[in-house]
Amino acid sequence: MQIFIGNICKNIDSDQLRVRLEKFGKVESLKINDEMAYAEMPHDKEAEIAIMHLDKSDLEGFKISVHTARYASSDRRKSGRIGGRRSKDHKSYTRMFTRKDLLT
Repeated sequence: MQIFIGNICKNIDSDQLRVRLEKFGKVESLKINDEMAYAEMPHDKEAEIAIMHLDKSDLEGFKISVHTARYASSDRRKSGRIGGRRSKDHKSYTRMFTRKDLLT
């Protein structure tokens, strides 16, 4: 399972973070990029326990955010998000704002 670790101190090296994660299980890979890191843990149960214990914990004075890695979808229409106007009746929504109101 891929784990995202955010808001880490820039001075943290991979060995320190690996030691912290290996308290909960095996870590196959760990990549640090700026103030975030991605870790790969082969056993989902161990990864879930690590997430549960490390999320919102303190690491070198920083409150880290730990959760399963989510990758951004290149197309918002495929992401499952629902958007649009709040009102289902678009005519009543547009009637709220008339051209006359905008000009005054």
